[in-house]
Amino acid sequence: MLEEVGIPRLVVGGLGSGSGKTSISLGLTAALRTRGRTVQTFKVGADFIDTAYLAHASRRPCRNLDSWVLGAEGVRRSLMHGAIGADRVIVEGAMGLLDGHGMPADRAASPTDFPGSTLEVARIIAAPVVLVIDAWAMGETAAAAALGIKQLDSTGSVVGVILNNVPNDYRRRVIEDAIWSLARMPVLGALPHIQSVHIPELRTGLLPLLQNPHVDEAIAELGEAVTRHCDLDLIERLMEGAHPVHPAVRRRITPSSPEPVRIGVAFDDAFCFYYSENLELLEDAGAEIVTFSPLEDATLPRDLGLIYMGGGISEAFVPKLASNHPFLESFRRAHAHGVTVYAEGCGLQYSARSLRTSDGATHQMAGLIPIDIALEAGALHSGYRDLSIATPSMLGPVGTRLRGHEFHFSHLLSGGDCLNPAYRMHDCDGEPLGCEGWTDPLMLASFIHLHFGQERELAGRLVAAARESLDQRMHSTLAGRGSLFAAPV
Repeated sequence: MLEEVGIPRLVVGGLGSGSGKTSISLGLTAALRTRGRTVQTFKVGADFIDTAYLAHASRRPCRNLDSWVLGAEGVRRSLMHGAIGADRVIVEGAMGLLDGHGMPADRAASPTDFPGSTLEVARIIAAPVVLVIDAWAMGETAAAAALGIKQLDSTGSVVGVILNNVPNDYRRRVIEDAIWSLARMPVLGALPHIQSVHIPELRTGLLPLLQNPHVDEAIAELGEAVTRHCDLDLIERLMEGAHPVHPAVRRRITPSSPEPVRIGVAFDDAFCFYYSENLELLEDAGAEIVTFSPLEDATLPRDLGLIYMGGGISEAFVPKLASNHPFLESFRRAHAHGVTVYAEGCGLQYSARSLRTSDGATHQMAGLIPIDIALEAGALHSGYRDLSIATPSMLGPVGTRLRGHEFHFSHLLSGGDCLNPAYRMHDCDGEPLGCEGWTDPLMLASFIHLHFGQERELAGRLVAAARESLDQRMHSTLAGRGSLFAAPV
């Protein structure tokens, strides 16, 4: 493992969502790859859609740098681990450059701290920042925005501006002159409005990658635009000026057995939201990751110790999931035979008794949890969550503190009152939000997405639960009381 990270790197920040951070990040990634660079991408915060686009552009898994969930050391460790084998790093910011999860209580003592923000992450990883400004409906005011950012950036992380969506050459010259004259910041590039690029946006973000047939053409065109309209040589020199960082080495958990235990991970168009590091940490703790598709497969893989059902985004897949009766039955049989289940987001919905989609149709799901859920477009629950384990579970004893992120359009129709809650939950400002999730000795299901990198033992506990599940079923098999296999034979 590297003792220091000196890889050239750049953070792409913006004035807000929709400013073009993703387009510029994708364009820079594609342009650098055309130059022969091996680019590792990262995304600030808890985001799964942008990370899919960035991973597609770089051909490497994109990782999340989330200072609220992981802390400063966790962010640096994630940078170090992800940068192995790469020679350039592009980090896409979240929301506006200074936007985080709230201001410090004592603003007089720390007037330029913006906890959880893109700027905080840039400072943690000692990376220069380029500020993206959408110039379509702006002139000299862009200089005021750049100057304000510069004045609040106490460490001088912001090194330049890239203009996006520039309507014409005259507007570009006006804004470029104003930013240099008033803010003393260089404009490193100015991308015109590109009508042919198709990366549609939903109200909650970009169209999921797997639903966008134009992604390859869009990334290629953005790469060509960055090469043509940005000073890529200067941008690379600025990236090379990033100071080394020295993360604490992530200690590898020693597995309790030399033989890996198989953990099945649902992975297809419906189940595609995972922190890539979660799977790596499970492997480090002694797991063998085996993927399966609830959309396409008829049965689960055999000999699983744990089933990991992750998140998804589109209710368009619900009818197909509900109609795959052989797989639903395989999932029910696995749980009945003692296979442990860890479910987040879409995994919880799949495990419910029924799921009502926004068109009013009700679909029978796996029924592992006696609850009924409705999906509604206007019922967004989103934000960081501070958790305390309420019922002993595979994640730890009562009182164990965790941090996660919630993002879903669901509410309970019935059930839930008779179940053991997984967590007591607060928002990131400490406001109580009640109890969340459900757990029993063989299952934990929650709408909260956890990054296992926040606590060294978290992945190890899940692997231990998987191994215990497999051992118990092995003993039952030897005693002639059941089958070891998760799938029907």
